[in-house]
Formats: sequence, C-alpha cells, structure tokens
Amino acid sequence: MSRTRLVFSGALLLFAIIFTFKHHLGFSVGDSLLLSIGISPYTTSYLSGVHITIFFGLGMLACGYYLTRKEMMIEFPILARRLWIAVLVVIISYSYVTDKVMYVVKWGAGGMNGIAYMQNNSSCVYDVSSNGQTLVICELTLKNYSSSPVVAMVKPDLAGSYHNEDDPLSNSLRSVQLKAIPIQIEPRTTYTGKLEFSGVAECPLQVRGRLNDVVLNVAVDGTNTSFDYNVP
Repeated sequence: MSRTRLVFSGALLLFAIIFTFKHHLGFSVGDSLLLSIGISPYTTSYLSGVHITIFFGLGMLACGYYLTRKEMMIEFPILARRLWIAVLVVIISYSYVTDKVMYVVKWGAGGMNGIAYMQNNSSCVYDVSSNGQTLVICELTLKNYSSSPVVAMVKPDLAGSYHNEDDPLSNSLRSVQLKAIPIQIEPRTTYTGKLEFSGVAECPLQVRGRLNDVVLNVAVDGTNTSFDYNVP
C-alpha cells in the first residue's frame, strides 16, 4: 500500500463530499465554485434543469471511493469493506457538522462577523398598490454564531431578488423604499421569523407576487452588508 496514494485518494473522497453536498448555509461548495467561473449549477436556470454539480460530485465521489478502498484493501481489508458506512455517515452529518464547527470558529466574533443568513430558506410576499403603498411579508432565517447578542436592522432587497431585469416589474421593485426592521438574535442561536415591512414605490405597478432566495440587507453597529450568495 502506498501512503501517498492513500492520502491522495482519501483527500479526493473528502473533497468530493464537500463539493457535492450542502453545508450549513444550505448550498454546496461545488455550486459556488461553478458560479465563480461563470458556469450555472443548473443546465437551464436555478432550481430547474439538470443539477451539474451533482454529476461532477458523484463522479469524483465514485472515483475517490474506489481508489481509497483499493489502497486500504491491501493492509486493512476489514476497514476497506466498511468504508461505505463511514462515507455514508459523513454525507448524512455533513451539514450538521459544518454548522457546529461555525459555532467554534466564530465563538469570539463580534457584530456582523458572527451573523449568517440562510438565503435558501427565505421568501417574501409583496403587494404593491396603485398609489405606491407597498407591503412585504418575509420569512427569514438568520444565525448568530458568536457568544454575544446582536441587534440587526434588516430589510429585503426586492429588485435584487427578482432575476428578470429591465421589465416593468423589475423597475417597480427597484423603486420600492422599505423601512428596515430591528431584530435581536441571541448568542449561538437561530432566528426564524415572519417580518412585515412597509414602504412606498416611486414607480408603482399594482402587483402581488412572491420571491424566493431573498437578498437581504443587514446593518449591525453601523456596518452594512447585503447577503446575496447568488446560489440556488
């Protein structure tokens, strides 16, 4: 058995799991990597078509598993035969483990640095009236990984969450000025709630609709961040 080949094959197997499966924020590293080089994780658009990440990831997973098992079989045949159990456990617990690791990594973080936003678990229903009055009801999930409470001012970015550009609805949503709402997130906890935002559209278009994967503007202690992971 070659130690070098075993390390390489084991690293490939671990990378395949990290690349393919969802971590604590609800999407995979593979999706982010593909987007960073200009490739959509889906063949048509987000949440439709074939999920390319899965094909790449499962291919690497099969290759890594085969090579690792082959190297282990020489000296550790019993462990090699049970390797699939270890792989299955890691895959199932991956999201949970990465979430718990973040509590350790960000234990001493403060303010915005301890905040994470679950964009995939978010949605907003908006209602723009003919006179411009706008009501937006959002279901949002945020996490505070730090050991200190955080008070954040939050408001959804409707135009940023609507992916069709330069149409009447996009222009109307871009003109909506919403009032931010304060929320308090206790140390090392998850905040999940339904928030009601109000505002005025400068270019009103009487319409009702729903947005998923909502881009969220968050302000903490004078620091403003727009959470937009740009992922499915």
